[in-house]
Amino acid sequence: MQELNKAGFRPKFTSEFSMGELDFLRYNEWLKWTEHWSASINSTADPTLEMIQHLFACLVNLYDCWRPIVAVPSVAEEIDLAFVLAKTKKRIWERAIESGMPFNKRQVNDLVDLLSSIKTRLYDLKQIIGLGIVVKRNLSTREKIKMGIHGDRNFDRLPEA
Repeated sequence: MQELNKAGFRPKFTSEFSMGELDFLRYNEWLKWTEHWSASINSTADPTLEMIQHLFACLVNLYDCWRPIVAVPSVAEEIDLAFVLAKTKKRIWERAIESGMPFNKRQVNDLVDLLSSIKTRLYDLKQIIGLGIVVKRNLSTREKIKMGIHGDRNFDRLPEA
């Protein structure tokens, strides 16, 4: 399973059809919910456990969708550890409520900050991984001509007309 997350990994079999548009519609919905709960949490001085649970669920779901296309193991491990810490803090709060114990406001704020940093990291990651779409640099006409004349002899990187 670890080989799936290595740079340059290519599966032996690929699907002829892509979920492309349907995946992006799903991602868009989850991103909307993530932004809704993040805004709700950050606009109040006293977020509720339910609000935190909703944001946590949105972030976990997005990451579950995107983790297979993260090519750098250290980045995936960093985010995995952040989720483990967030889950632990959330469960402590849930147990405190179940047992009728008050939950420290500082711990709530720490959890909110942790979820916010996870969200920021996922949004950064979203831009980098391209969500499975081949991302190419837009070349100027001058750069296209230069690459066409002085290419690296690889022929994989030739500019398109």
